[in-house]
Parts: sequence; C-alpha cells; structure tokens
Amino acid sequence: MRFLKLIISGLVFTVIYPAWSFTLNNTVAATFPGNDVPVNVAAHTCNNLGVSNQDLLEMVGDAVNNYWNQAPNSRLRLRKGSLTSVSAAFQTEPGCTSTAGGSCTPNPNLVVSGGILISCNTDTGSPANFSSGVMAVTIPNNIQDRNINGSLILLNDKVDNSFKNKSHDEQVAILAHEIGHGLGLGHSPVEDSLMYYASIPTRRSLGWDDLDGLAYLYPTGQPFSGCGSITLNHDDDESTGQGPGMFAFTMMLGIGLMLGLRRLKTSGLWR
Repeated sequence: MRFLKLIISGLVFTVIYPAWSFTLNNTVAATFPGNDVPVNVAAHTCNNLGVSNQDLLEMVGDAVNNYWNQAPNSRLRLRKGSLTSVSAAFQTEPGCTSTAGGSCTPNPNLVVSGGILISCNTDTGSPANFSSGVMAVTIPNNIQDRNINGSLILLNDKVDNSFKNKSHDEQVAILAHEIGHGLGLGHSPVEDSLMYYASIPTRRSLGWDDLDGLAYLYPTGQPFSGCGSITLNHDDDESTGQGPGMFAFTMMLGIGLMLGLRRLKTSGLWR
C-alpha cells in the first residue's frame, strides 16, 4: 500500500506541473484581436506552384476547417476568405528589408491590412525569401501594440520549389502550418505537432502542443494580459512560450487523485 501511495503521489505531482513546448514568433504573444480571421489568397497568377489561385483558396478552406477550427479550447475561428487583388510587389519583393540579428524588418510595400494573406512569390533579392528547400516564409507584418492586424504568407513560386511535388494533403498541411505562424505561433519541437519544424507526410491533425499554443494565444476565457517590446522574427527564429491548454485538465486530474486519496484514507484503506 505504501508503494501504491508513492506512485499516486508521484502522479499528482506530475500532472499538476506539466510542461509545454510550443514557441511564439514574437516577444509579446501578439494575437488577432477578433475571433473571426479571414485567410485570403492573392489573385495574381502563380507560375510554378503547380496549382491555381483558386486551388490554393480551396486548400485554405481545408486547412482552417480540418486543423485550426478543430481546436475546442480556443475562441478563434478562421474562415476561407477570397481571391484578393494586391500590388505586383507581393509577387516579387522580399518579405523583410533586413534580417539583421535574426530579426525581420517587414517590407512596408507588403503590409497586410487585415487577416492573413497568402501570395506566391519569386523574390531572389537580398535578403532573399527562400533559401534552399524553403517552401514558404510567414511574417505577422502589421502589428500594433499586442494586436496582429495582418500577416503575410509568401509561397515559394520559383522554378525549383518543392511545394509542387507534394501531395494535396501535404500541401494543405503546409498551408495550415504557415497559417499557424500567421497567428503568432513559432515552431514546436514535438514531432506529432502541426507546428513541428519539418514537413511530415502523415500529419493530418493538430497535436497537443498545437492545441496548447492556440489556447495560450486565443483562450476561450479572458486573454493573457502583458506588455513588452515587439520583435518580428523569421520563420526559424521564435521565442519560447508556455500555455494553459492542458492546465485545466491536469489540475482537475490532480484534484481528482487527491480526493481519491482522501476517500481511501477515510475508509481505512490508505495508511
């Protein structure tokens, strides 16, 4: 019985002190202030992606409905937007005018006025958007205080892009991953997460780390209140974060175990 007591006590300690692995791509946990966020696609032609703009828009619908809108512990609801006319700069210019110190200075010509915008891009300037093997770059490039007003996803539309060689389901998952960056999330070290840094062909749903991150940024209750300086980062340079997604579950489990111990002690079975 003493051995059992040690095991249960260890479980209580474990579940009350969980760890989270998700990261953020800015230093102040900036988020979209509203619950409804559209994801639009630029109307200009993508020459080398192997899909049309309308195809991309349909994949956006799958990405938001099959992934992010499945989260039960978040106030956020994404929706498929529309084909949107934008300047030619979105197709040819770099997303950042500088990447000094690993931080992105957003290109003022590519500021997204609202929601998330996906645009194919062939930039080869300096700093170039796409190094070898990079399929997309995402930048929350319109931030005021702690509010994300707009985020930009640039898809690699160069001749040697690897997006065109992916299956339809993989392409949807890639778009969902980039949308996660647009929402303020960084990469996750947890392999079964959508926000894992590498593309995984079998990834078909959000992982617990994704759910924790989304609940931290977009909780169903009162949002996190804090202050700090904003640092915009590239896709591969995020700051760490912790979130409450599993907190309520683990607290309830811990309380349940402790109540069970109390009942055992009262009944004389626990000594």
